[in-house]
Amino acid sequence: MRAIIFGGLLLAAIIGLFFFIWAAVNQNLLVFAASLLLLAMIYGAAKSNMLVQLMDYERAVVFRFGKFVGVRGPGWVFIAPFVEEYVRVDLRVQTVDIAPQKVITKDNIQVTIDAVIYLRVVDAAKAVLAVQDYKSAAVLYIESKIREIAGGMTAEEIISNVDAINSQLRKDLQSLVSDWGVEVVSVELKSVQLPPELMEAMHEMREAEQHKLATIQRAEAEKATIEAVKQAAKDLDDRVLAYYYIRALEKIAEGRATKLVLPLEISTLSQSISSALGGAVSPKRVEQDLTGKYAYLLDEFKKMLQQKKSS
Repeated sequence: MRAIIFGGLLLAAIIGLFFFIWAAVNQNLLVFAASLLLLAMIYGAAKSNMLVQLMDYERAVVFRFGKFVGVRGPGWVFIAPFVEEYVRVDLRVQTVDIAPQKVITKDNIQVTIDAVIYLRVVDAAKAVLAVQDYKSAAVLYIESKIREIAGGMTAEEIISNVDAINSQLRKDLQSLVSDWGVEVVSVELKSVQLPPELMEAMHEMREAEQHKLATIQRAEAEKATIEAVKQAAKDLDDRVLAYYYIRALEKIAEGRATKLVLPLEISTLSQSISSALGGAVSPKRVEQDLTGKYAYLLDEFKKMLQQKKSS
């Protein structure tokens, strides 16, 4: 029936055009007016809902006297005037933006979450018959699910599990819209914004953790060095150790230090140095120099070293 009507309109347009040209050539005003009226009526029908052009990604859900009669398209589609009406449906992937919303997390932090939904219609009839507005319904559902999920997680857990949240939202929404002839391509959290003061506190906490880690690593390195020295020095006697202390003092004397602090008990060290010097300096004097100014002690060490070199 639709093909017959469409063919009749096309034939009428050809006949009207023929008589319009014939009347213009022969200057027949009556035929000219009749053909012009016919062409105007055909053009009006084409511009009205009678003839509808649907792109390859579009479908028309048609109703006759309010009853669903089928899905038409793509291409040119005839809609019977006063009898039929239609709803145009786009089958392409559609982006539905969700306005940023403030939610309260499990640890009582207010975060702002911005999301987007990617949908496409796979069944045009269901998308019109099963739901009034599938886009608005999907937005309302995702907004409620975001509040629900955020309320059961801490702010840190939300930031760390964005991919898992996206997958869960897509799965939940698909279970809802599957009866609407709609497929959920993806649901994405575009951004999760924390309060500025909390962001600053988190940055400071990360810096503190990095500083702590660096300190621990330095301490471990010092410990390894001490253990290596301890292992190397375990077989040295007191005279050898005293000699190394004298060499260390000689190096210190070349700098600007005015006071000497060594990691051994002062009294024990004083006796070892005095013994190494053959009693030339008493242990008491060594101890005084170690705990105060050590210029005299260094002079004695230098004299001893010079004597050893000359001999």
